[in-house]
Parts: sequence; C-alpha cells; structure tokens
Amino acid sequence: MPGATTLSRYQQWYDIGNKKSIPASAMDQKTVVAGTEITVFAKQVAQDEILMHGHGSHLREIAQAFIGLDVVATGNGEASSAGDPVQGDVVLAITNSDQTRVLADVELDSLSQLRDSLSESRTDRIVEELLTPYAKPGRHIEVRLRADSGSDGYEIDPSASSGQLYYTQVDA
Repeated sequence: MPGATTLSRYQQWYDIGNKKSIPASAMDQKTVVAGTEITVFAKQVAQDEILMHGHGSHLREIAQAFIGLDVVATGNGEASSAGDPVQGDVVLAITNSDQTRVLADVELDSLSQLRDSLSESRTDRIVEELLTPYAKPGRHIEVRLRADSGSDGYEIDPSASSGQLYYTQVDA
C-alpha cells in the first residue's frame, strides 16, 4: 500500500503481552479476488489495550508463535470444488478506525508455504514473531488474503480450513 509503514521486528518487546490465536475457523467466509487484498479477519483494538501482529522472538530456540495455515474453498465459488486449496499470499495489516486506510502492513508468506508448514513438527514451522508498530485503541489489526489468479472467485470455507496465526495483546 502506498504510504503505509512496513510492519517489522522490535526485539525490545519480544517478552511482553499475551499471545492470542487467530484460528482459521475465526476467518470470515468471503470470496477472494485475484490480486486484491480481501480482509478475512479483523479485530478492533479496545480502549484499554494495544495489539500487535505475531508474538515473541524470531529466534527459533526461544520462539513462541509457530504457525501454519491451510485455507480451502467451500465449492460455492467460481470454478472451485469443496476443499480446493486457496492460493495466494497472506498480508498482515493495521488499519484506521473505519478500516478505510492501511497504516502499516507486511506480506507474511504465501498460502502454499503456510500450508506446507502445517505438515512440519511444531517447532519446525514458520515463526510469526512480534511485529511493530502496534495498533492503538480504535484501530484494527487485520489478516488479508491476496489470491493468485488460479483462485479467483473462490469462496473460503473457515470451518474446513485449518491452522492459525497469532497476535499479541498488551493491556494499557
């Protein structure tokens, strides 16, 4: 996004806050569009907290947030069958209070890499370390999918999808 800050590591905060999960089942059932970021999870920051994507360190020996994600189609979408894997990228974002402007974002990884990560042992999976800046009260943290052309028109099925991502909640 033009003008948006890139989410990045901030080691001084690796040991703060509470780890919260974003299970695939908590994602919204939406139709993805090739090349367009579609928000599939959003959480507004309460007045007494701050939120950050990821949790803990990026160093595998002390990491706490090992992730994997398998997003599949319902079969109701265009040219898809139930259980077809959605292909594309996962983007983590912080948006303003009415979700019209991206304030910070980063491409986490491809859905195929995150899907493959699920087959690894827990500590060999992709690490989602804590990323800054943090989202202030009133703003939103979001998980977005940017589908590849082969998944254009697929409707995601949260109940049949698996895996999870993480965020950190710090009470203010």
